[in-house]
Amino acid sequence: MKNSALNGNGVVQVLPAARIAWMPARVDATAGLNAWLAHPPLLAAGLVLAWVVLALLTNTAQYGDHFEQFSWAQSLEWGYHKHPPLPSWLLAVAIQLGGLHAWWPSVLAGGCIALNLVLTWRIACWLLGEDRAGLAVLFAGLQQGFMFKAQLFNHNSVMVVCVSAATLLALRATRQATLAPTAVQTGRWVALGVAAGLALLSKYQAALPLLGLMVAMWRSGVLAQPAHRRGLLLATALALLLLAPHMAWVVTHGWSTIAYATQAGVSQTFPERLGSIVKFLVIQVRVLAPALLLVGGMAWWSRGRPVLARGPQSTLQRDWLIGLLGVPVAGVLIAALLGGLRLQDHWGIQTFQFLGIAVAALWPRSVRPDWRRWVALALVLHTVFALSYVAPRWTDRMRSTRPRLDQFYPAQAMADVVEERWAQAVPAGCPLRFVRGPGFEAGIVGVYAAAHPAVVDDTVLHTPWLRPSVFAEAGHVAVRLGSAPPLDEWVSGEVLRGEFSFDVPAQQNAPHQTLHWMIVLPAHCAAP
Repeated sequence: MKNSALNGNGVVQVLPAARIAWMPARVDATAGLNAWLAHPPLLAAGLVLAWVVLALLTNTAQYGDHFEQFSWAQSLEWGYHKHPPLPSWLLAVAIQLGGLHAWWPSVLAGGCIALNLVLTWRIACWLLGEDRAGLAVLFAGLQQGFMFKAQLFNHNSVMVVCVSAATLLALRATRQATLAPTAVQTGRWVALGVAAGLALLSKYQAALPLLGLMVAMWRSGVLAQPAHRRGLLLATALALLLLAPHMAWVVTHGWSTIAYATQAGVSQTFPERLGSIVKFLVIQVRVLAPALLLVGGMAWWSRGRPVLARGPQSTLQRDWLIGLLGVPVAGVLIAALLGGLRLQDHWGIQTFQFLGIAVAALWPRSVRPDWRRWVALALVLHTVFALSYVAPRWTDRMRSTRPRLDQFYPAQAMADVVEERWAQAVPAGCPLRFVRGPGFEAGIVGVYAAAHPAVVDDTVLHTPWLRPSVFAEAGHVAVRLGSAPPLDEWVSGEVLRGEFSFDVPAQQNAPHQTLHWMIVLPAHCAAP
């Protein structure tokens, strides 16, 4: 059965049939690897798994965002001082079910990114057909946010999978022109509302692609049908209902997440705003470099092949691509130019989330003749960039110029030293219950120390679950990289200070680091 939608002039536009198997058809056992490589969602998921395994085998620490999530996951709240709560909830559930393990964030991130790529392939199947969907996901898998940063669990990784789910559900909910919605269609609108609400509970930036979905539905004509308009209203109401408790939390907590998202206090001149846009776009080209290399190789190999004529389907594809890609891109650029926001590099992860679908739609030649050759090129690119990821660990020539290479800090050694100094300073049987400091270094101690002390933010009020009386009585260790932890109102009585120097050879500009620690002795020694 064809999938259809009416445009604003009453003309039926047809989506390609999407009855495509999620898994490849069985073939003889000797051809298993070829089938696996030839089937885009399996290939995409397998490559994400490979990147996560590489990270777990190579890293000696983790990204700072992971320690932030560990800190917030200590208590289920309707919001945290910087972001909505969904990613922290997911980590909290994982810890509750399987215990506190350093690898949880990377596993969750890999699951989100793999699922996002599978959903992206499915979306492209609906819009472009199976062949071009394969190209879309091959390109997307080479975007750096979905390559070596497939291990990075934060609000972006959860947001993109929720946005992809919402997009696929929107396509399925509007698959047919109808006067009265069926129970199945109503269920899809409900699911769309839930997915949209979860996207907003991941990160506020999700509002842009969700607005893009509405634009796509409007431009493609599906909202000309009253049943679809009612379905969209239902989905919108459910999304806002899911978001309401978080917004109530925001109101009662000083609007801190809104202030963070809107960069309250940041002021840029018009030239600075233009500079921010240029810098953002240049960085996105670098982030997209592996995928662009793939396109370059494809163009070279395909030269001489006949160019395909564009059919009537291209109009519908254009309408959806304007919503899926054009609206998010326009949104961030307008936010910078008119709103004065300083564009952040990681905003590009969602902004260009569906760029692979656009590339596949615009590719002028047939996909199938060169598919295996393109897969081979993609695997070569993944291998080269994997080697460049691990290279700072084993050769000085590849040291990073970044100020801090989080994942290569000696986390276990840092945590062991702090825990050992605590044991030497306090009476036997006094457990280390709290570690305080900036999220990265305090998080290292909290996650890698055997006692797993609770992490208290350097700004104590950002740790809402903390009972000040218990914190004062139990004592704590304050840690800080590069300078000694300061005395403040949360420090009373005798303190002991020390430091631990170590090397991070992968950091070219700052290979020598010092972790300073300050032990605030407990007023009473009691088990938690």
